[in-house]
Amino acid sequence: MPPLLTIDRVSLAFGGVNALTDVAASVADGDITAIIGPNGAGKTSLFNITSGFYKPASGTVMFDGKDLLPLPAHARPKLGIARTFQNIALFAGLSVLENIKLGAHAQLKANAGTASLYLGPAAREERDVTAHIENNILGFLNLSEIRHRAVGGLPYGVQKRIELARALVMQPRLLMLDEPFAGMNANERLQMATYIRRCVTESRTTVLLIDHNMETVLGLSSHVVVLNFGKVIAAGTPDHVRTHSGVIDAYLGAA
Repeated sequence: MPPLLTIDRVSLAFGGVNALTDVAASVADGDITAIIGPNGAGKTSLFNITSGFYKPASGTVMFDGKDLLPLPAHARPKLGIARTFQNIALFAGLSVLENIKLGAHAQLKANAGTASLYLGPAAREERDVTAHIENNILGFLNLSEIRHRAVGGLPYGVQKRIELARALVMQPRLLMLDEPFAGMNANERLQMATYIRRCVTESRTTVLLIDHNMETVLGLSSHVVVLNFGKVIAAGTPDHVRTHSGVIDAYLGAA
């Protein structure tokens, strides 16, 4: 099968600094692909291009055969692309359920008038979203018992799960995770890795992730792309990347 996401010869510069240079990568449908590399290697820049926050100087980004680059950021979730961010961006005063509901806004069809008056279509859409969250997401991520609690007082690891839930409410084909294991202890990382793997096996979601915890990333991913100074220096299976001399010198270090 052709890749779900294809990035071809993408370059990006900020002033005189080249953030990405002729980057090429592909994400197979139904796989977990990781992008790794040192700080400043261009990983988040590549995410920002794919999700529509940056426009590259050159190159193409194709999703399921469709050119993403002409599309604004807000149009990409409607194609089935969801993303989390490196820093938690939840609304502390809202409940867990309310925060998760916000993830569905890009796919709602109600216009400003029906939504503000809460007329039939808008009410039905909210009921459908709530039912989907209740039936398919809260239990899946072990959040059912705290659905009505304010997010602000919850532990960091739980908030990371809520961010994942907010992305999953869109029922994405491509789930982009920016440092999903950052700040977690070993048990929390293991739990998050299990949830991510289940997203693929049970929900047929394709995952593209960035993270610095190599033990977790290499154990979870089936394909790894390594960036250094904005260029791809290696790509392949975790075993290939783990033993690649260029990757060891630039990032992993000798054992």
